[in-house]
Amino acid sequence: MKKILNLTLIIASFLTIFSCSEEDLNTSSTQEASGATVFKSANDAYVALNGIYRMTYLSGWTASNTHQNFGIMSTNLYADLMGEDMVQHEQGNGWFWYDYGYQVRSRYTSTSWRPYASWNFYYTLISNVNYILAAVSESTSGSKADVNNVLGQAHAIRAYCYFYLIQSFQKTYIGHENSPGVPLYTEPTSAETEGKPRGTVQQVYDLINADIDKAIVLLKDATPQMHKSHIDYYVANAIKARIALVQDRWADAEVCAKEALLKPSLSLAGSEDVLTGFNSISMKGVMWGAEVIEDQATTYASFYAHMDASTDMYANGSRKCISNWLYAQIPITDARRQWWNGVVTNEESTGVNCSYNQFKYRWRTAGSYASDYIYMRAEEMVLTVAEALCRQGKYGEARTYISQLGDKRDSNYATRLAKVSDSKEQTFSSEGVVTTLLDEILVQRRIELWCEIGRIFDVMRLKQGFYRDWNGSNHTNKLSTLNTRNPELNDVVLTIPQAEFDGNTNMDVKKDQNP
Repeated sequence: MKKILNLTLIIASFLTIFSCSEEDLNTSSTQEASGATVFKSANDAYVALNGIYRMTYLSGWTASNTHQNFGIMSTNLYADLMGEDMVQHEQGNGWFWYDYGYQVRSRYTSTSWRPYASWNFYYTLISNVNYILAAVSESTSGSKADVNNVLGQAHAIRAYCYFYLIQSFQKTYIGHENSPGVPLYTEPTSAETEGKPRGTVQQVYDLINADIDKAIVLLKDATPQMHKSHIDYYVANAIKARIALVQDRWADAEVCAKEALLKPSLSLAGSEDVLTGFNSISMKGVMWGAEVIEDQATTYASFYAHMDASTDMYANGSRKCISNWLYAQIPITDARRQWWNGVVTNEESTGVNCSYNQFKYRWRTAGSYASDYIYMRAEEMVLTVAEALCRQGKYGEARTYISQLGDKRDSNYATRLAKVSDSKEQTFSSEGVVTTLLDEILVQRRIELWCEIGRIFDVMRLKQGFYRDWNGSNHTNKLSTLNTRNPELNDVVLTIPQAEFDGNTNMDVKKDQNP
């Protein structure tokens, strides 16, 4: 039974971590004289990794409010709602409404709200990964490729988790390198383990980069990806490309995203492919995601329950919509316009009949809760390459890459692209006009990756702030009391949960809490 001593010092039995039976545990690992657990084979360690991957979509990361906490996709949803491109049309049952309205930071003393949920989720994964890294030793049987596969995936998961922790609990990397980050744990912890203080942002990114670089090296000489739920060499490069964007490492972002696109059999989704509901990892372009089978579905506590308004679930009375400004940037020749309603003259109080309601994400089968979660797509990597090239002044090549995506979505895209100037300057804010190549790439990123990467994280790295209160805005909460145009706004950063301070003697709520 998993017991949380504090949020960073998580001691879990292998029965809970890896969802295996006691009999499986006794045959898959052995206790050395020192008491450390060692896997007998790489295959057994691989089974352990599968348990961690399942955690990426499970709910239950808080004492209550569990239905708005379901792993990676929960992060994507709340982080999009914190920006300006997604609208929560009404409060409904209340899930995510407080993220949308910036009303969760003051609730850090509770074990039921976003600060606790995010901290607990990512540190739980980190704790379990640390056990795997420590339990795979020279005595673990299996080919070198199999062992590399396990270790590479574990390092990649840890890099991914710390990357989202530092983005959630501190401002963006550039300009805040010496600011307090999050505690760093790289070894298994026990009840006696002393809690760590907050490392600096730079120290956190040093670990993130060391982990993802090691993952890439290991996975390059590993067995191929067995299932899209697993991180492979190409996905690890895609994760590194995300990290590099935040650090303004444009050349690294370009190289890694291009490498990710070399994944065998990978292709961009066509216009028809992207109209199927984004509910299957078999969709073209998907690099990494979770296959959710019927008996493992989390029903109401799931992403689609909050997105698809056509069923009698949370989304039915709490519609997720696109901002009318962003929708206006999508021409009628663009297939993605079908992801959302336009203006509905006779809106209904529930259901899909609502202006700008989303149809991008839909349940795969009526009456079934089994819909897959998509974590990374090739289209993101094309957008990353285009942005990185543009930032480096390589405008011709940047146009070639953005056209790869644009031409698949919009039959008139070449005409549209020809109207923007070669420039790496951002000339627009949320409600502005697209005039430069960088503007165009970033707008395409906002349209294509709507609710996939967490808009607020891009807002933070781009340092332009955001705005919901333009004339005619369809936002139901315009955040009028916050200066959201301020790129240094403290409110975009989550507060550290009180439970961490209660269990960690090296952190003091008065000194270490985020302002």
